[in-house]
Amino acid sequence: MREIAQRYGDAVEVRIYQAGRDMEYVAKYGPVMRGTLFINGEVRIDRLSRAVIEQAIAAAVDEAGQ
Repeated sequence: MREIAQRYGDAVEVRIYQAGRDMEYVAKYGPVMRGTLFINGEVRIDRLSRAVIEQAIAAAVDEAGQ
């Protein structure tokens, strides 16, 4: 995921939270049951795969006008 996001530089912020390991997300996003990816703090993706991550990041960059 980091490799994919690096292609776009600062145009996109991605963060993966892992249930039971990271807790700072709970106040903002609520509990998750597995790994969850947030893009720019808005787009939430629960079903993670390389293709899904690439598409979501590209869409976020396009929306930002980069």
